[in-house]
Amino acid sequence: MNRRFPWLLALLALPALPAPARAQDELGLGKMWTFERPPLAYLQREYGFQPAEQWWNRVRLASLRFGRGCSASFVSPQGLILTNHHCVRDAIAQVQGDNDWVRDGFVAADLAGEVRVPGLTVQQLVKTTDVTAAVTAGIAADAGAEAAEQQRAVNRERLLAEAKAREPGLEPQLVKLFQGAVWQLYQYRVFDDVRLVMAPHLQVSHFGGDPDNFVYPRYAIDFAFCRAWVDGKPADTAAFHFPWSDGPAEGELVFLTGNPGGTQRLLTRAQLEYQRDARYPRVREQIDNRIAILRRFAAQGPELEKRLRTVILGLENGQKLYRGEHGALLDPAFMGRKQAAETAFQARAKGAGHGGELVIWEQLAQLMVRKKALEAPLNFHTAGGLPLLLRALAVVEHGETGAAKAAQTARDVDCKVDPVQVAFYADHWLRARARLPQGDPVLAAALGGREPEAAAKWLVETSRLGDSKVLEGLLQGGSAAIAASQDPALVLARALGKAMAEHRAAAAAIDAAETQLGARLANLLFAVYGNDVTPDATFTLRISDGRVAGYPYNGTLAPWRTVFHGLFARHAEFDGAHPFDLPEPWLLAKDRIDMRAAVDFVCTVDSTGGNSGSPVIDKQARLVGLLFDGNVESFANEFLYGERVERSICVHPQAIVEALRKVYRAERLLREIAR
Repeated sequence: MNRRFPWLLALLALPALPAPARAQDELGLGKMWTFERPPLAYLQREYGFQPAEQWWNRVRLASLRFGRGCSASFVSPQGLILTNHHCVRDAIAQVQGDNDWVRDGFVAADLAGEVRVPGLTVQQLVKTTDVTAAVTAGIAADAGAEAAEQQRAVNRERLLAEAKAREPGLEPQLVKLFQGAVWQLYQYRVFDDVRLVMAPHLQVSHFGGDPDNFVYPRYAIDFAFCRAWVDGKPADTAAFHFPWSDGPAEGELVFLTGNPGGTQRLLTRAQLEYQRDARYPRVREQIDNRIAILRRFAAQGPELEKRLRTVILGLENGQKLYRGEHGALLDPAFMGRKQAAETAFQARAKGAGHGGELVIWEQLAQLMVRKKALEAPLNFHTAGGLPLLLRALAVVEHGETGAAKAAQTARDVDCKVDPVQVAFYADHWLRARARLPQGDPVLAAALGGREPEAAAKWLVETSRLGDSKVLEGLLQGGSAAIAASQDPALVLARALGKAMAEHRAAAAAIDAAETQLGARLANLLFAVYGNDVTPDATFTLRISDGRVAGYPYNGTLAPWRTVFHGLFARHAEFDGAHPFDLPEPWLLAKDRIDMRAAVDFVCTVDSTGGNSGSPVIDKQARLVGLLFDGNVESFANEFLYGERVERSICVHPQAIVEALRKVYRAERLLREIAR
């Protein structure tokens, strides 16, 4: 018997829509399919491929969410995990001690030498349940947006508690899809004993540095191995891991599985204009300024450089990403494409008898006016990340509410003065001064007539709230003692706390209205285009299809794969100058390496941030690649998916094998992945 998903018959029975009615194409929604709604009919139509239920289950269980922002996969029967080097840099820095494993690489000689990373987990999705009806239960048809959101919040809290009580061994997560039109309960097995097994040199994984970031042809070998342990021994993953392969062929159908962090393809043009005019300029300025601050500190000495290195690398990645995405929104031609997609959707909705719902677009546009006005107060009337002020806010809250949780939060904040955090805080108010209206009372309270840098220095030097004895005295004294204190951090926290509460309430009202309108828009999408559509990314498990293919660029052609000849040539062409320098062990291994072996390749799978470390597999569910980046042309895919020249960039398995065998002599790992 050919086992299929039970809802497929109903899906296939849906009436065909006039071409070109596929929302993926007309609206640029992309191919980030969820596992509970796999695109069975689509895969059959596009590729003649009919994977059985067993295939889907195995692929889902072999795919992992790694830490707080990446993806990974099991690649051996003994819990071996493959992900990107840039996904484990912070973990390596955490456990390397006096060594510099981030820079110089690390190879565990045996199981006993594998190093546990405290706090690092991987999550395996084992169960999904549609809970849309339960999340929206009790909401009257005429309920206002805020009342509806309050009821949803009550329902969500109950559902999570019930799921945890019913299956305490699984970690539940409620996933909002299609802007709230669909809700899923995802339940995860969490592996909380994760150990570092192998990582290459930073300069090999990050070859080309910032200049080559988000570009192709590329020569970065961005990989690392960890291992999940259970009860003091390697996890048994014999039933669900991806066997190793020699890599894909040009034109081959491949799949990407992983946890894309977020896309904005279902947003309207008005919502994207808010992003363009308000959010992106603020975030870009913050990233730019923080990179400049960190570079100044890093230049003071090697120890500071070592401590700040991974933070700088992460921010540089974000800097280029936000610059590219913002550039797409600033491009009139791109916004014209978005408008054309929106017009097509509206025309189809009107033609299908849903003309009354076209008001959604205007209502969202009006809502964005309020959201833009709130952008600066909401984001600048804050503690600016300064621990001293975070403690002060918690103390004020405890004084006003008596909440024991607030008192504990105040105790938990580490108020040791960190010059980097103080510099970030000063920059926060420097940027706030340029964006808040003249005479803003919170800004005046924060600066006290001083320049931002002087105000930051004055606050940390004059406040005594960082002293644990002073803190305990205030907490023990209760609301009267806290209200009477004129400690400068508490004085500022009182002004901040009031403003923050007001802004959060306003933001919650806007978010509730946006959710309500977004859900209506998604239901209209289903009514017009059917169910063969994908939601925006939510850092939850997805699968995407594509083909291995090069593309035209700069008046020439980008090859579907690069080889080691190019890696060493790039080193030579730049005379070994950073960031195109290869580590000494790699230069010494040059004569041993197969120069024709592939390094990286590109394909048309749909990816975004969060997919870093995602496995690329073939129809036999064998590992054929490791995603680590997208090209600059793919930046616009955040808002509208395309694949003419937009590509995902992946490490080729041959590059990993060459590195393990010819440079790192990691025979133990080679034997394990060859099983």
